[in-house]
Amino acid sequence: MKAAAFVLCVILMIPASIGAETLKIGVFDIQRIMNEATVVGSYRQRYQSTLELKRKPLAETEEGLKQLREKLDKGGLKPEERMAAEEEFAQKLRTAKHQREDLDAEVMQMDRWLKAQVFRDIGEILEELNKKEDYTIILERNMVAYYKNTVDITGKIIVLYNNKKR
Repeated sequence: MKAAAFVLCVILMIPASIGAETLKIGVFDIQRIMNEATVVGSYRQRYQSTLELKRKPLAETEEGLKQLREKLDKGGLKPEERMAAEEEFAQKLRTAKHQREDLDAEVMQMDRWLKAQVFRDIGEILEELNKKEDYTIILERNMVAYYKNTVDITGKIIVLYNNKKR
């Protein structure tokens, strides 16, 4: 809420500082850009293919766990064989846990990279859009309690973004 109050104060101060100049405000929806921009889709595609390569060892370990579990559940093992199989199962379980943790960390890191990349790209596009259309202020939708759809520039941003990265 503090951020919204700050934005409101800034907007209320703008008319005094710009004199007779017309106030031009734009609002964009970052979530819509993340969902609709083809460039973000291509980033995600690269991201997913990288993750698939990293998921493969975990899937193999989990398959080995499944087979060992079936072997243990089936029974018929000598006590020393059962003990060795249980030890192997415990080791593979620890390995799977570490692989899952590593994969989760990698997913978080890639997600941060994706968001940082998109925000950097959008910053450049906002500068370009401002040069063409001379906005006084451009806000992200989550920072605004209400706005008329006429000030929503998300569609323009998506078009510029898709055209710029081709």
